[in-house]
Amino acid sequence: MLSALVVVGTVLWLLDRRDRGRDAEGQLQPTEVVEPEPSCSDDCCSTHDVCPSEQLLRGELCEITYYDDQELDDYRGRNANEYNDAELEQWRDVLYTLQPDDRLGWERSIKRRGIVMPSAIRDELLMLLQES
Repeated sequence: MLSALVVVGTVLWLLDRRDRGRDAEGQLQPTEVVEPEPSCSDDCCSTHDVCPSEQLLRGELCEITYYDDQELDDYRGRNANEYNDAELEQWRDVLYTLQPDDRLGWERSIKRRGIVMPSAIRDELLMLLQES
């Protein structure tokens, strides 16, 4: 007898929990989505319309996008100061053919691909980002 009461009580409890989020017609109530407060800690945030951290929160920068720069994957695992002049020119060719709106996404893509940008190219990129 006691076990039957426990089973009935458990079933009623489960049904009650299931129905708590439903309205009078039995439809699920939408839950309120609370957006996180934008708190940008990016160094270059003042130079952009939308903070890169905010773009990450919205999932805009999650995927790796190639900007016709697959050859740069060969530099994975290098330090920023290990590039010769010919390799720096290869980086510059990519950087200066990018559309201004693609530069930040390209930089994020390089990082996600595990490539360390040469210091000189990084400086040129920051200069270009500040100009736009």
